[in-house]
Amino acid sequence: MTGNPVALAHAVFGDAWSQLILREAFFGVRRFNEWSESLRVPRSVLSQRLTHLCEVGIMASVVPPGRKRAEYVLTPMGLDLFGAALIQGQWERKFAPSAMQERYSLTFFNALTGNVVEPVVLDREQGNPIGIDDVIYAIGPGLVERPPPPLRRAAVARVQLERPMIERSVTIVGDYWTWSIVACAFLRFRRFDALLEATGMAPNMLSDRLGRLVDFGLLRKSQYQSSPARHEYRLTDVGLALHPLVLAIHGWSERWLCNFDDPPVRLIRRSTGERITPVVCDRTTGKVISAKKTGWRMEAPVRVR
Repeated sequence: MTGNPVALAHAVFGDAWSQLILREAFFGVRRFNEWSESLRVPRSVLSQRLTHLCEVGIMASVVPPGRKRAEYVLTPMGLDLFGAALIQGQWERKFAPSAMQERYSLTFFNALTGNVVEPVVLDREQGNPIGIDDVIYAIGPGLVERPPPPLRRAAVARVQLERPMIERSVTIVGDYWTWSIVACAFLRFRRFDALLEATGMAPNMLSDRLGRLVDFGLLRKSQYQSSPARHEYRLTDVGLALHPLVLAIHGWSERWLCNFDDPPVRLIRRSTGERITPVVCDRTTGKVISAKKTGWRMEAPVRVR
């Protein structure tokens, strides 16, 4: 299943450093030194990740008029990841908040109208929410095994920073293999051998990632056979809460990495048989959330005396 849309997406930007670079880009960072200072990332690692994001089309290197040094800007492909970033931020604030996130609320608003924007994943623009039990999948002819990406896990220790969103979550789901397991768990692969075949991981690596996901509370390990001992891994409520993010990334991958009309894996609404093409929209208007039209503010909670 390494060729499914979610795996394809995380092969492109699933490592922790790439996610953090994109987060800073959404907050307006464009220059190499700004990323280096804000993330405290080794310059060689930063250069490698920026080059990679440009090569895959998420960012572009441009030299502004009157300047000599290039800046890195998000392309339409990169800007379209903004919705998924908002959904990841929602999950993080609820299940893995930093000290800053516990002290301050983060509100997004439409920069043109001032109205608060609440991100939600719908089955299409102006469509309907997607219940986790109302989704099935259909494998298409385009599903082929893909080699794992070279950038899979941060090899350099990362300094924990205070940011309004997407900080601690990358410690939990900040590498390609972890996301491969999570995606397979939503496709109901639960046993070790089934996960081993579906992800193509080495047994020791799969054991390591499963252990981490159990420790972080996303998976629950339960024995289904005693002799010899065999276990299966099921998503907990914390893990199930990642479903909107999985859907958002699946939809982004369909739009940018797959043949949209014939993706390798289609999501189908169980109750109607209609195809689901997930997109992150504003809950009130049903319109797709635009990165360029969305502002944000941090507010301290009101204390009652």
